[in-house]
Amino acid sequence: MKAVQIENYGDNSKLKHVEISLPRPKANQVLVELKASAVNPVDFKIRSGGMAAQLPKQFPFTLGWEGAGIVTEKGDQVTAFEIGDEVMVMANFMEGGTYAEQIVVQEKEVFLKPKSLSFLQAATLPFSLGTAYTSLLRDANVEKGQRILIHGAGGAVGRMAVQIGKIKGLYVIGTAKGKNIQDLYDLGIDEVIDYTHTDFAQVLKELDVVLDLVGGANLSKSYEVIKKGGTLITTTQPPSPAALSKYEIAGKMTFTRPDPTIFEEIATWIDNGAIQFQAPEVFDLSEAQKALEWVENRTARSKVVFKF
Repeated sequence: MKAVQIENYGDNSKLKHVEISLPRPKANQVLVELKASAVNPVDFKIRSGGMAAQLPKQFPFTLGWEGAGIVTEKGDQVTAFEIGDEVMVMANFMEGGTYAEQIVVQEKEVFLKPKSLSFLQAATLPFSLGTAYTSLLRDANVEKGQRILIHGAGGAVGRMAVQIGKIKGLYVIGTAKGKNIQDLYDLGIDEVIDYTHTDFAQVLKELDVVLDLVGGANLSKSYEVIKKGGTLITTTQPPSPAALSKYEIAGKMTFTRPDPTIFEEIATWIDNGAIQFQAPEVFDLSEAQKALEWVENRTARSKVVFKF
Protein backbone atom coordinates (compact mmCIF):
# COMPACT_ATOMS: atom_id res chain seq x y z
CA MET A 1 0.00 0.00 0.00
CA LYS A 2 1.05 3.63 -0.51
CA ALA A 3 2.57 5.57 2.37
CA VAL A 4 4.73 8.60 3.11
CA GLN A 5 7.67 8.03 5.45
CA ILE A 6 10.83 9.68 6.73
CA GLU A 7 14.11 7.83 7.05
CA ASN A 8 15.78 10.55 9.15
CA TYR A 9 15.01 14.02 10.47
CA GLY A 10 15.12 17.12 8.30
CA ASP A 11 13.04 19.32 6.00
CA ASN A 12 10.29 18.31 3.59
CA SER A 13 12.81 16.76 1.21
CA LYS A 14 12.99 13.89 3.72
CA LEU A 15 9.44 12.79 2.90
CA LYS A 16 9.56 9.60 0.81
CA HIS A 17 6.70 8.05 -1.16
CA VAL A 18 6.93 4.30 -0.64
CA GLU A 19 5.04 1.02 -0.97
CA ILE A 20 4.80 -0.87 2.31
CA SER A 21 3.19 -4.13 3.37
CA LEU A 22 -0.42 -4.16 4.53
CA PRO A 23 -0.40 -4.23 8.36
CA ARG A 24 -2.29 -6.90 10.27
CA PRO A 25 -4.08 -6.24 13.56
CA LYS A 26 -3.12 -7.97 16.79
CA ALA A 27 -5.67 -9.18 19.33
CA ASN A 28 -6.63 -5.71 20.63
CA GLN A 29 -6.18 -3.78 17.38
CA VAL A 30 -8.26 -2.83 14.34
CA LEU A 31 -7.27 -2.30 10.72
CA VAL A 32 -8.79 0.84 9.23
CA GLU A 33 -8.93 1.61 5.52
CA LEU A 34 -8.45 5.35 5.58
CA LYS A 35 -10.67 7.57 3.44
CA ALA A 36 -8.98 10.75 4.68
CA SER A 37 -6.20 11.79 7.05
CA ALA A 38 -5.24 15.18 8.43
CA VAL A 39 -1.99 17.15 8.46
CA ASN A 40 -1.09 18.89 11.73
CA PRO A 41 1.71 21.16 13.00
CA VAL A 42 3.05 18.29 15.12
CA ASP A 43 3.84 16.49 11.85
CA PHE A 44 6.53 18.95 10.77
CA LYS A 45 7.80 19.31 14.33
CA ILE A 46 8.44 15.56 14.46
CA ARG A 47 9.74 15.43 10.84
CA SER A 48 12.30 18.14 11.67
CA GLY A 49 13.57 16.37 14.77
CA GLY A 50 12.32 19.18 16.98
CA MET A 51 10.56 16.69 19.25
CA ALA A 52 13.14 13.91 19.07
CA ALA A 53 13.93 14.19 22.76
CA GLN A 54 10.28 13.77 23.82
CA LEU A 55 9.10 11.46 21.03
CA PRO A 56 12.09 9.61 19.52
CA LYS A 57 11.34 7.67 16.34
CA GLN A 58 12.66 4.50 14.77
CA PHE A 59 13.16 4.82 11.02
CA PRO A 60 11.59 4.42 8.57
CA PHE A 61 8.65 6.16 10.21
CA THR A 62 5.19 6.87 8.76
CA LEU A 63 3.93 10.31 9.78
CA GLY A 64 0.35 11.24 10.68
CA TRP A 65 -1.88 10.87 13.74
CA GLU A 66 -5.40 11.73 12.65
CA GLY A 67 -7.79 10.19 10.12
CA ALA A 68 -11.14 8.64 9.28
CA GLY A 69 -12.14 5.50 7.44
CA ILE A 70 -13.74 2.05 7.64
CA VAL A 71 -12.85 -0.90 9.87
CA THR A 72 -11.84 -3.77 7.57
CA GLU A 73 -10.32 -6.23 10.06
CA LYS A 74 -10.12 -6.58 13.83
CA GLY A 75 -8.37 -8.65 16.47
CA ASP A 76 -10.23 -11.32 18.40
CA GLN A 77 -10.25 -9.25 21.62
CA VAL A 78 -11.87 -6.20 20.03
CA THR A 79 -15.48 -5.78 21.18
CA ALA A 80 -16.36 -2.13 20.53
CA PHE A 81 -16.24 -2.25 16.73
CA GLU A 82 -17.44 -4.38 13.85
CA ILE A 83 -16.22 -4.80 10.29
CA GLY A 84 -17.70 -1.99 8.21
CA ASP A 85 -17.94 0.58 11.03
CA GLU A 86 -17.16 4.12 9.95
CA VAL A 87 -14.63 5.49 12.42
CA MET A 88 -12.22 8.26 13.34
CA VAL A 89 -8.62 7.46 14.24
CA MET A 90 -6.32 9.19 16.71
CA ALA A 91 -3.08 7.24 16.61
CA ASN A 92 -0.69 7.60 19.54
CA PHE A 93 2.32 9.86 19.05
CA MET A 94 4.86 7.04 19.24
CA GLU A 95 3.23 4.99 16.46
CA GLY A 96 1.75 7.51 13.99
CA GLY A 97 0.85 6.09 10.59
CA THR A 98 -2.02 8.01 8.98
CA TYR A 99 0.07 9.13 5.98
CA ALA A 100 -0.89 5.78 4.47
CA GLU A 101 -3.83 4.07 2.82
CA GLN A 102 -4.45 1.77 5.81
CA ILE A 103 -3.45 1.80 9.46
CA VAL A 104 -3.49 -0.57 12.41
CA VAL A 105 -4.33 1.07 15.75
CA GLN A 106 -5.30 0.07 19.26
CA GLU A 107 -9.02 -0.32 19.91
CA LYS A 108 -8.90 2.66 22.31
CA GLU A 109 -7.54 4.88 19.50
CA VAL A 110 -10.66 4.48 17.35
CA PHE A 111 -14.03 6.25 17.74
CA LEU A 112 -17.27 5.94 15.83
CA LYS A 113 -17.63 8.71 13.26
CA PRO A 114 -20.53 11.10 13.88
CA LYS A 115 -23.20 10.26 11.32
CA SER A 116 -23.56 13.86 10.18
CA LEU A 117 -19.90 14.18 9.13
CA SER A 118 -18.16 13.19 5.92
CA PHE A 119 -14.87 11.31 6.13
CA LEU A 120 -13.04 14.51 5.14
CA GLN A 121 -14.66 16.44 7.99
CA ALA A 122 -14.18 13.63 10.49
CA ALA A 123 -10.47 13.38 9.71
CA THR A 124 -9.99 16.91 11.06
CA LEU A 125 -11.78 16.19 14.33
CA PRO A 126 -9.85 14.00 16.82
CA PHE A 127 -6.79 16.15 17.46
CA SER A 128 -8.34 19.63 17.42
CA LEU A 129 -11.55 18.85 19.27
CA GLY A 130 -9.83 16.38 21.56
CA THR A 131 -7.20 18.97 22.53
CA ALA A 132 -9.81 21.68 23.10
CA TYR A 133 -12.00 19.37 25.20
CA THR A 134 -9.08 18.08 27.28
CA SER A 135 -7.73 21.59 27.87
CA LEU A 136 -10.98 23.12 29.02
CA LEU A 137 -12.94 20.32 30.64
CA ARG A 138 -10.26 18.01 32.01
CA ASP A 139 -7.32 20.31 32.79
CA ALA A 140 -8.92 23.70 33.47
CA ASN A 141 -12.22 22.29 34.83
CA VAL A 142 -14.06 25.34 33.51
CA GLU A 143 -17.36 26.41 35.05
CA LYS A 144 -20.31 28.35 33.68
CA GLY A 145 -19.82 32.11 33.87
CA GLN A 146 -16.03 32.09 33.90
CA ARG A 147 -14.02 34.43 31.67
CA ILE A 148 -11.46 32.74 29.43
CA LEU A 149 -8.86 34.06 27.00
CA ILE A 150 -7.84 31.80 24.10
CA HIS A 151 -4.60 32.70 22.33
CA GLY A 152 -4.70 31.60 18.69
CA ALA A 153 -8.49 31.37 18.68
CA GLY A 154 -8.62 31.42 14.88
CA GLY A 155 -6.71 28.14 14.50
CA ALA A 156 -8.17 24.64 14.38
CA VAL A 157 -7.88 23.98 18.12
CA GLY A 158 -8.83 27.55 18.99
CA ARG A 159 -12.03 27.47 16.99
CA MET A 160 -13.08 24.27 18.74
CA ALA A 161 -12.17 25.70 22.15
CA VAL A 162 -14.31 28.77 21.45
CA GLN A 163 -17.31 26.61 20.64
CA ILE A 164 -16.85 24.30 23.61
CA GLY A 165 -16.48 27.36 25.83
CA LYS A 166 -19.80 28.74 24.62
CA ILE A 167 -21.50 25.35 24.99
CA LYS A 168 -20.35 25.34 28.63
CA GLY A 169 -21.54 28.90 29.31
CA LEU A 170 -18.20 30.76 29.42
CA TYR A 171 -17.48 34.35 28.47
CA VAL A 172 -14.95 33.72 25.70
CA ILE A 173 -12.28 36.17 24.54
CA GLY A 174 -9.87 35.27 21.74
CA THR A 175 -6.81 36.71 20.02
CA ALA A 176 -6.83 36.62 16.22
CA LYS A 177 -6.28 38.73 13.13
CA GLY A 178 -7.75 39.38 9.69
CA LYS A 179 -10.62 37.28 8.41
CA ASN A 180 -10.46 35.07 11.49
CA ILE A 181 -11.93 37.87 13.58
CA GLN A 182 -15.31 37.81 11.83
CA ASP A 183 -15.22 34.02 11.62
CA LEU A 184 -14.92 33.87 15.41
CA TYR A 185 -17.84 36.24 15.92
CA ASP A 186 -19.86 33.99 13.61
CA LEU A 187 -19.02 31.11 15.98
CA GLY A 188 -20.45 33.06 18.91
CA ILE A 189 -17.30 34.34 20.61
CA ASP A 190 -17.95 37.25 22.97
CA GLU A 191 -14.87 39.35 22.25
CA VAL A 192 -11.90 39.27 19.86
CA ILE A 193 -8.60 41.13 20.34
CA ASP A 194 -6.75 41.89 17.11
CA TYR A 195 -3.22 41.10 18.25
CA THR A 196 -1.69 43.05 15.37
CA HIS A 197 -3.02 46.28 16.92
CA THR A 198 -3.68 45.58 20.60
CA ASP A 199 -1.59 44.06 23.38
CA PHE A 200 -3.95 41.79 25.32
CA ALA A 201 -1.94 42.34 28.51
CA GLN A 202 -2.83 46.03 28.39
CA VAL A 203 -6.59 45.54 28.17
CA LEU A 204 -7.34 42.36 30.13
CA LYS A 205 -7.08 41.38 33.78
CA GLU A 206 -8.69 39.13 36.38
CA LEU A 207 -9.36 36.28 33.95
CA ASP A 208 -10.38 32.88 35.29
CA VAL A 209 -8.59 30.87 32.60
CA VAL A 210 -6.08 31.41 29.79
CA LEU A 211 -5.67 28.76 27.11
CA ASP A 212 -2.40 29.43 25.27
CA LEU A 213 -2.11 27.80 21.84
CA VAL A 214 0.70 30.08 20.64
CA GLY A 215 3.52 30.16 23.18
CA GLY A 216 6.44 32.57 23.32
CA ALA A 217 5.60 36.11 24.42
CA ASN A 218 1.90 35.28 24.62
CA LEU A 219 2.61 32.71 27.30
CA SER A 220 5.08 34.95 29.14
CA LYS A 221 2.54 37.78 29.44
CA SER A 222 -0.43 35.56 30.29
CA TYR A 223 0.39 34.98 33.94
CA GLU A 224 -0.30 38.60 34.89
CA VAL A 225 -3.82 38.72 33.40
CA ILE A 226 -5.10 35.74 35.41
CA LYS A 227 -6.71 36.34 38.78
CA LYS A 228 -5.41 34.73 41.96
CA GLY A 229 -6.54 31.11 42.00
CA GLY A 230 -7.07 31.06 38.23
CA THR A 231 -5.64 28.63 35.70
CA LEU A 232 -3.19 28.74 32.79
CA ILE A 233 -3.32 25.89 30.27
CA THR A 234 -0.80 25.70 27.43
CA THR A 235 -0.24 23.34 24.51
CA THR A 236 3.19 24.69 23.56
CA GLN A 237 5.56 24.38 26.53
CA PRO A 238 5.37 23.78 30.28
CA PRO A 239 4.39 26.89 32.27
CA SER A 240 7.00 28.50 34.50
CA PRO A 241 6.76 27.21 38.10
CA ALA A 242 8.22 30.52 39.35
CA ALA A 243 5.59 32.57 37.51
CA LEU A 244 2.76 30.32 38.68
CA SER A 245 3.94 30.77 42.26
CA LYS A 246 4.40 34.53 41.90
CA TYR A 247 0.85 35.10 40.63
CA GLU A 248 -0.68 32.30 42.77
CA ILE A 249 -2.29 30.49 39.87
CA ALA A 250 -2.43 26.89 38.67
CA GLY A 251 -0.84 25.86 35.40
CA LYS A 252 -0.45 22.84 33.18
CA MET A 253 0.77 21.82 29.75
CA THR A 254 -2.02 19.79 28.24
CA PHE A 255 -1.57 16.53 26.32
CA THR A 256 -4.35 15.01 24.26
CA ARG A 257 -4.77 11.28 24.58
CA PRO A 258 -7.31 8.96 22.97
CA ASP A 259 -10.39 8.77 25.19
CA PRO A 260 -13.66 7.26 23.91
CA THR A 261 -15.72 9.01 26.60
CA ILE A 262 -14.64 12.40 25.25
CA PHE A 263 -15.77 11.60 21.75
CA GLU A 264 -19.11 10.21 22.87
CA GLU A 265 -20.05 13.66 24.21
CA ILE A 266 -18.46 15.45 21.26
CA ALA A 267 -20.38 13.30 18.78
CA THR A 268 -23.63 14.36 20.45
CA TRP A 269 -22.73 18.03 20.05
CA ILE A 270 -21.82 17.50 16.41
CA ASP A 271 -24.96 15.59 15.47
CA ASN A 272 -27.03 18.25 17.27
CA GLY A 273 -25.39 20.99 15.19
CA ALA A 274 -23.65 22.66 18.15
CA ILE A 275 -20.18 22.44 16.53
CA GLN A 276 -19.36 24.12 13.21
CA PHE A 277 -16.54 23.05 10.89
CA GLN A 278 -14.51 24.80 8.24
CA ALA A 279 -14.29 23.01 4.92
CA PRO A 280 -10.84 21.39 4.83
CA GLU A 281 -8.24 21.98 2.15
CA VAL A 282 -7.85 18.70 0.27
CA PHE A 283 -4.68 17.15 -1.16
CA ASP A 284 -3.73 13.80 -2.64
CA LEU A 285 -1.16 11.77 -0.69
CA SER A 286 1.21 12.28 -3.66
CA GLU A 287 1.20 15.98 -2.70
CA ALA A 288 2.41 15.34 0.86
CA GLN A 289 5.36 17.73 0.62
CA LYS A 290 3.15 20.59 -0.53
CA ALA A 291 0.46 19.80 2.07
CA LEU A 292 2.94 19.79 4.94
CA GLU A 293 4.58 22.95 3.59
CA TRP A 294 1.18 24.69 3.65
CA VAL A 295 0.74 23.78 7.30
CA GLU A 296 4.30 24.66 8.29
CA ASN A 297 4.20 28.04 6.51
CA ARG A 298 0.62 28.77 7.65
CA THR A 299 -0.55 29.06 4.03
CA ALA A 300 -3.64 26.94 4.70
CA ARG A 301 -6.85 28.73 5.70
CA SER A 302 -8.29 25.62 7.34
CA LYS A 303 -7.27 22.07 8.24
CA VAL A 304 -5.37 20.22 5.51
CA VAL A 305 -6.40 16.64 4.70
CA PHE A 306 -5.37 13.87 2.34
CA LYS A 307 -8.23 12.25 0.45
CA PHE A 308 -7.76 8.58 -0.39
